[in-house]
Amino acid sequence: MKINNNVQIIVDFPFQVADWHIDPPCNEIRLNNQCQKLEPKVMAVLVCLAQQAGNVVSREQLEAEVWSGRIVGYDSLSNAIIKLRKAFGDSSRQPEIIETIPKKGYRLIAEVKPVNSTQSTASPVQHSLPPVKPQTSTEQTPGNPYRNTPRIAVFLALVTLIIAATTFIIQRSDKTDHSASSRATLSRIPVIAVLPFNNMSSDPEQNYLGDSISANLITGLSKISSLSVLAQQSTLSYRGTNIDIRIIGKTLGARYVLEGDIRRSSTNVRISARFIDAETGFNLWADYFDGPLENVFSFQDKVTSSIISSLQIKLTANESLKQGYTYTSNIKAYSNFLYGWQQLWSFTRDDNKSSREYFLKAIELDPNFARAYADLAISYVFDFSHRWSNTSEQSLQLALDSANRAIGLKPGLPHAYLAKGYAELYAKEHEHAILMMQKGISLDPEYANAYALLAMALNFSDQPEDAQKIIETATSMQLNPRHDSIFKYVSGQIAFNLAHYDDAIKILEQALQLNPTSSRARVWLAAAYAHTGNIEDASWELAEAASMEDTPLSIELIDQVVPFKNTKKKQHLLDGLRKAGLKD
Repeated sequence: MKINNNVQIIVDFPFQVADWHIDPPCNEIRLNNQCQKLEPKVMAVLVCLAQQAGNVVSREQLEAEVWSGRIVGYDSLSNAIIKLRKAFGDSSRQPEIIETIPKKGYRLIAEVKPVNSTQSTASPVQHSLPPVKPQTSTEQTPGNPYRNTPRIAVFLALVTLIIAATTFIIQRSDKTDHSASSRATLSRIPVIAVLPFNNMSSDPEQNYLGDSISANLITGLSKISSLSVLAQQSTLSYRGTNIDIRIIGKTLGARYVLEGDIRRSSTNVRISARFIDAETGFNLWADYFDGPLENVFSFQDKVTSSIISSLQIKLTANESLKQGYTYTSNIKAYSNFLYGWQQLWSFTRDDNKSSREYFLKAIELDPNFARAYADLAISYVFDFSHRWSNTSEQSLQLALDSANRAIGLKPGLPHAYLAKGYAELYAKEHEHAILMMQKGISLDPEYANAYALLAMALNFSDQPEDAQKIIETATSMQLNPRHDSIFKYVSGQIAFNLAHYDDAIKILEQALQLNPTSSRARVWLAAAYAHTGNIEDASWELAEAASMEDTPLSIELIDQVVPFKNTKKKQHLLDGLRKAGLKD
C-alpha cells in the first residue's frame, strides 16, 4: 500500500489509516458502519506507529513511549499489536497495516493521512507530536503516552505465499534438488520443470486451476522412473514472469520446461501447453484444449503421453498402469479440494475451518475421494495442535477416523499413511506413528515430506540420532526441497534435543528465512536462545511467536501439544521457554 511519510498526525484530532477512520480521543477506529473500541495503550501504540508511518520503531522505543519508561513484560507490546491486527482484520503473515521486522520492531505500512486538509495544517505545533529522537537516544519523557514517538525502519520478508507454505506436511515433494548444478552433473535422467500455468482470466482466484493442472502433471510425470521432475514449490516463483526459458532451465538445473496458459469461462476452459528444450529455447511440441472443465483430466493425460513420446521413453508395465491414476474424476470435487488445500496451509484458525468445509464438500461430491479425507485429517490435527477447537481430544479422534477412511479407500495412497502417522504422533502413539511414516515412504520412496515427518516422530520418540540420519538420507537422495523449511525446522528440533543449542539457533534461523511466519519454529528458537543465556533474543522470538498465534501461548499450551515421549526432554523445552519469559 502507499506510504505517506510526510503526514503530521494530530494527537487531538482524527486521522486515517488506509480506509479506517482513527479517533484517538475516543479510542475508536471505524470503517463504514463498523466501529472498534481500543484500549488507551493500544491506541497509543497505533498513534506512535502512524506518526512514523513507513519508518522504523523498535520495541524498546514503543515500550518507553507508550508505557512512559515503566518496565513491562515482553507480552505487553505483543498483545497490543495482536489487538491492533485483530481490530483491523490484519494478518501477521500477509500484513497490509502493521508489519513485523524480526529483532527490530514494527512498521505501519498502510497509507496514513489527515481526515481533511484543514485539520492537518491547523496549529501543528500545538497538536502534533514532536520530532522523534534518534534511535540511540535513551531519554524518556513521562506523561502523555503519545509523546516522543520513535521511528521505525524495517520490513518483514515477503511471505512465500499459501501454496509454498502448504508443503509443510502433505504436499508431495517430488524429486527435487537442493543444488541445481549437482542434479545436472549427478544424473543423466532428463530433468523437467513444470511451471505454473498462467491464469489468463481476469479473476485471480482462478490461479488455483492453473496450479492444479501443473501439480497433476508433476504427479503424473514423477511416476516415471526415467524422468526427474522438480517439485512444484521449486517453480512457483516463476508464475507470471517473462524470464527466458533458457535462464529458468539453467537456474533450476532442468533440461526441459513445460509451460502453459489457462482461461476459464463459465463451465468451459481453454488450455495451451508448450514443451520446451531449455538448452536451445525451441518448442518440442505444443498443444491446446478447448472444452468442458470436466474433460480437463483427459488433456492432462494427453500432455503426459506427449512428453513420454517426444523423449522416446519406454514405460514399465507398472508405470503404464500408474499413468491412469487420478485422485478423483469429479472436477467439482477436485476444485473444492484445491481450495481447501490452499486454505489449509495458511495456518490460521479461520482458514483451517474454511479448508475443512471445502474438504467435506469435495467428499460430498465424491465419497471415494481418499486424498480429501487425508487432508481433512490434517486439518483436525491442526485443530488439536494449535488448540483451535474447544474439543481438542475429539478433533484428534476425527483426524484418526479420517485418515483410516483414506487408507480404506486407497491403500496405495502415501498421503493417507502420513496423515495417520501425524495424528498418531500427537496422540502419543509414537511407535505406530513411526510405522505409518515408514509405510508412506515404502509406497513412495521419494516422498520427501514423509522423511521429514518420520524424523520428527523419531525425535519426539527420544531417538534424535536416528532422526538426524533420516534427514541426512533425504538430503543425500536430493529429496530436500530448496524452498521447503520443514527439513530445517525438524533439524533444528533435533539439534535442540541433542543440546546443540548453537547449531539449533543457526538451523532454526535458516528455517525462518525460508518461512518467516512459522510461529512454532520461533518457539523452539526462543528456547534455544534462552539456554545459551541470550534472553534478549529469546524474549523477542517468543513475542513474535505470540503475535502470530491465534491461541495465546503459554507453558500449559506447549506442555499439552508438544508430543514428547520423554517427559525430561519436554521439561527441558519448557525450562527454556520459562527463561525466555513465557508464563504458565
